Formats: sequence, C-alpha cells, structure tokens
Amino acid sequence: MNEDKTNANERPTDTRSLTYLASLRILRSVASGMINVAFPFLVLTELQLGTLLLGVMYAAATVATALLGLGIGIAADLVGRRLSFVVALVLLPLSALLVVVSTSVPSLFLAAVIGGISATGSLPGGGVGGAAQPIQSILTTELTSRKDRTKYFSLLAFISGIASAAGAYLGGFGGIQDVFAVAAVLGAASVLLSPLVKMEKSARRSFSLKSGAAIGKFSLTGMLNGLSQGLVTPFLIPFFIVLYSVTRQEMNIFAAVSGLIASFALLLAPRIERRLGFLRGMMATRGFSVALAILMPLVRLFPVSLSIYLLLPATRVMALPVQQAAMMDMVSESERGTAFGINQTTRLVASSGGTYFSGFEFAAVDADPMAIDYPFALYAVVLAFNLGLYWWFFRRYRPPPGVRGEAGK
Repeated sequence: MNEDKTNANERPTDTRSLTYLASLRILRSVASGMINVAFPFLVLTELQLGTLLLGVMYAAATVATALLGLGIGIAADLVGRRLSFVVALVLLPLSALLVVVSTSVPSLFLAAVIGGISATGSLPGGGVGGAAQPIQSILTTELTSRKDRTKYFSLLAFISGIASAAGAYLGGFGGIQDVFAVAAVLGAASVLLSPLVKMEKSARRSFSLKSGAAIGKFSLTGMLNGLSQGLVTPFLIPFFIVLYSVTRQEMNIFAAVSGLIASFALLLAPRIERRLGFLRGMMATRGFSVALAILMPLVRLFPVSLSIYLLLPATRVMALPVQQAAMMDMVSESERGTAFGINQTTRLVASSGGTYFSGFEFAAVDADPMAIDYPFALYAVVLAFNLGLYWWFFRRYRPPPGVRGEAGK
C-alpha cells in the first residue's frame, strides 16, 4: 500500500470541519433543489421553448460542468484546495443571478453552462452546481478516517438530499425568477462559510498518474453510468409535464418526496458496504434501477409512473458512497482531485450525449408516441452492460482491514 494511503487511513476524522462543510452543502443543496424544479418549468411552460431546446441546454451545461470539474480537480492537486473550492462555489450563485437579470435564450444558456444546470443526478447525488462535486469529495475524504469514510460520504449526501428536497418543494412557490433570486443568495452564503473548512495543501507539484489503471476503470464505468443517467434523469420531470400535464405546484411535491426517499436510501450505504461490499452492492442496487427503467414507459398509468419516479433516484445513489470510498482506496492521495475530476468528466460528457438523444426523442413524441420509450429502453441496456464491467474490473477488489463486505467473504 502507498505511504500516502496508509497515512490517510490513520488520519482522525475532523468533525468540526465536516460540520462547516455540511452547512455550506445544505445552503447549496436548497438552492439546487429550487433550480432543479424551476428551470424546466421556466423553459417549457413560461417561455414555451420546447423540450428540444431544453435538452440542448442540459447537454451544453453537462459538458461545461465536466470540463470545469476536471479543471478544478486537477487544480486542487497542483495549486491548492482552497482557491479551487472557492471558485467552484461561486459558479452556482453567479448562474442563478444571470437568470434573475434576464430570461433570454443566450442568458439561459450561459446560466446553465456556468451553474451546471443539467439535472445530471438526483437531488442528493449532484445535479446543479456539479463542478463543485470533485473538490467536495476530496475534502470529505481528507477530513475522515477510512473506517468512517463511507459513513460520512452517505451522511453528507443524506443531509444534502434533505436540503435539496426542501429546495424542490420551495421551488413551487412564488415567481420563477424569485426562486432564482433566493437560490443566488443561498449560494453566495455558502461561499462565505468556505474559509471555516480545514483543507490540506496541494499534495503534488507535477502532473502524473501513478493510479492510472484504477482511474481508467472508474472512468470507463463512470462514462457508461453517465450515459444512462443522461438518457433519463434530466427528463423525469419533463416526462410528467409532457405525458400527464403535471403542474409545477404538484411536481415540486413529487420531486421533494423523491429526494427524501433517495436521501434516506443513502443512509443504507454503510450497511451495504458491511453486508454486501462495493461490487455486490452496486450489482444489487443498480440492477433494480434497470428493472424500474424498463417498466416506466411500458405501464403508462400515473400511479405506476409516480411510484417509479419516487424510487428510481434512490436505486442509483444508495451505493454511491461505497463506490466513492472504494475509489479512494485504489487511488493515491496525491491524485484524488485528478481522479474525481477525470471520473466526473467522462461521466458528464457521456451524459450530455444521452441528454441530447433524449431531447430529440421527447420532441418527437407528437409524431411518434413511442419515441418517449426509447431513452428508457437504452438506459436499461447501457446500465446492464456497465454492471458487467463492474464485475470484470473489480471482482478482485478487497477493502482495507476494518471494512467488511468483500473482505469478509
């Protein structure tokens, strides 16, 4: 084992800094939840720009988030954590402020690109402001010991998910631009809390990849995860707008409940790690996601569609903290920012392709009622193939001593 990994495993958990990190994530998550609900309604109902343009905006924002996340992750390793973190945090309030100032198509494109308004994950799993996700994951890793790491990954994601669900509910009230104004204020407040979080100095001075093989495996599986995610996740809310004519006041409640379910599901991550381990945990949870995606377009009954919408995000994210902890086991401490950045870049670039495809399919639903089915079917195929890759790449992985799961078999 690398020396820097050993030291990281022995480092005590810094609960004070984690509290500050959780606080700023709560502020950002409330803002993100509000934007996740308000943005598609602004584009589709108020401005009536259509699902095709919404898909193009989501795709452009996803690519931008990928590139920004990669740059911030590499800068965190080479330049330093703090400056990279502040830059990542500033993007969200700046994006929301742009929508407050103008709702022209160029302004909306710029806001989506800067803020990562792409709905690339469930509320607790990411989405708006996603360029900050790599650096937040680095800080969580460095503020925790290995035996506590999965617990805090899941706990922070849970807290963020609850806040996101609250934001999704609040996103249904008031004028849409008022929603973005509040989101801008909350995002700005999160920036002010960042100096309170203890951070390591940059761990290296030159660009190299000692953990290139592990990073490559996680990046390839992340790319397929992103493709499947982009096919369906950004269009779950438009699915109900197009098919069932659901109002914003109704959808904000559904989005909030879905976020709450996914958030509580994240608390199962430490149990999944202990009982099933990384690989079997991923196979079980993502396998259930495949089944739900197949069922979603086939049974066009509102209660069934709503039940699937409430459960699908949870099946995607409940094992995510286990995956994050496993990746940190396989990656050198000095390359964590780069690893998270590359992983997010491949995932989001692939997600943008899926989003672009689904935007065309949703736009064609009037001419071909079956068009809305194709993204869900492709989602299931891609995710099932990716589960095969997880087994091939990581079947020999064993976590460090003290962590059960694969090691306890």
